[in-house]
Amino acid sequence: MLIFAHRGASAYCIENTIKSFKMAFEMNAGIETDIRLTKDDVLICFHDPCVKIGKKQYAIKDLTFKELRELQFEDNRKIPTLREVFECIDPPDEYKFSFDIGSKNAGKEIIELAKEYSLLNDIFITDTRLTILKALRRESQSVQLIHTVPHIVSKIKENSLNFQTLEDLNIKIINIKANKYLKENFSTVVNKGFKCFFWGVNSRIRMKKILQLNVNGEKVEGIYSDYPDKLHELKKKYLN
Repeated sequence: MLIFAHRGASAYCIENTIKSFKMAFEMNAGIETDIRLTKDDVLICFHDPCVKIGKKQYAIKDLTFKELRELQFEDNRKIPTLREVFECIDPPDEYKFSFDIGSKNAGKEIIELAKEYSLLNDIFITDTRLTILKALRRESQSVQLIHTVPHIVSKIKENSLNFQTLEDLNIKIINIKANKYLKENFSTVVNKGFKCFFWGVNSRIRMKKILQLNVNGEKVEGIYSDYPDKLHELKKKYLN
């Protein structure tokens, strides 16, 4: 089972910063982060499409990286580039990165950068949009793509997702929000022949429920959490 620190160890420090990523690494967790492209095509780690400073908002796609770095955040954060993340963290074998992308071009640039650092086999790219995933599959036949279930789908039914298209794109993992239907959704995904990741897993009660899920011998393959350290503790208790 893979454990990803959501936006780094975001429960303990400012999300999507080098500090949060290093803390995730120290907690033996993979890194999940959000990737966007600046106006001059620099991959940066930031969740929202816009930066808000006081009463002003700046669209990231309209800012150069230099302009972005010159903005003064209230929390004094320094937005890292993905290249900086790859260069400052020296992960062991089997260490994984999961990227939630803002655009198709961001995904394409991630693939090229991962190739440059020989990390293509160690990354996942996730998105809710099948059109984006199709474009990225054309870009690379080997990159691991994940379909995140759209927020409007709370309970997965037979016609909720285009399972055949996912199979055709060689997408083997479906990422689900941890909600009140987690048992039913997990069963549906597994019975369709897919692996399952869960995101939004932050309470101990929810962690315990997800760790104990089992359908025909299949268990959850990956979890995203703001508290990877607590998740590791419970994983030892319920899975070992």
